Amino acid sequence: MRTFFILCALVAAVIARPDAATYNPKYDNFNAQDLVENTRLLKSYGKCFLNKGPCTTEGSDFKRVIPEALRTNCGKCTPKQRQLVRVVVRAFQEKLPEVWTQLIDKEDPEGQYKEAFEEFLRGSEYPPLLPLPPSVCCLRSHGALPKSGKSTMKLLLLISLVTLATATQYYDSNNDDLDIDAIVANLDTLKEWYNCFVLDGTCNAVQSDFKKDIPEVVKEACAKCTEAQKQILKKFLTGMKKKLPAEYETFKNKFDPEKKYFERLETAAANF
Repeated sequence: MRTFFILCALVAAVIARPDAATYNPKYDNFNAQDLVENTRLLKSYGKCFLNKGPCTTEGSDFKRVIPEALRTNCGKCTPKQRQLVRVVVRAFQEKLPEVWTQLIDKEDPEGQYKEAFEEFLRGSEYPPLLPLPPSVCCLRSHGALPKSGKSTMKLLLLISLVTLATATQYYDSNNDDLDIDAIVANLDTLKEWYNCFVLDGTCNAVQSDFKKDIPEVVKEACAKCTEAQKQILKKFLTGMKKKLPAEYETFKNKFDPEKKYFERLETAAANF
């Protein structure tokens, strides 16, 4: 269960600003490497989060944002903060699995956010924060890493290319200039968008571009959205809920039939 610890890692990266689109970048340069390499320090953070020990100033700040970050799939994190989150998560998983389990039980006892967070943790906007994963760094000591400089460089280049190839990207921004205010203001136009998204009606190119991303947007709470896309989503949901409430419920049921993700999406959208 790789659920919650994004939470803890998120903790290693951010401090909340309730009215901001993203968390305060104050901790973007938090030294995650020192933390993940120091088991004693990692334990102290774990005790802080579990209310079993004192908190540093940073620990208190991180602890405060954990619930929201968990609910929103780190939706207000900057790309740098998301990577810091993933680095610290791996450290807890590998070095302090018992603390990790307690944190999961505390923050997500019913496993409500498990699947979405597992997907979040598999993503990456940046190459690894650490120079190389521990599994690679220790290969040389076991004789598995080539001693030849050229061979080693080729291996490292391959690792880098794989990392870049699997990096999480934002959605295409070609339609970020969409006049969503005009769409929401005109009930007939709003219904046309609804019909495209939900009733499989006729869609133009722009509508089709947005429609293809809706399932993932709902599932991941718009984690890959640009700032413009977040505002478009927020205004669309608000307009639907206010002007077409019955259709809004149908929209929710189509893209979240098991009611697992939409509450988190609405929470995230409210903070966009």
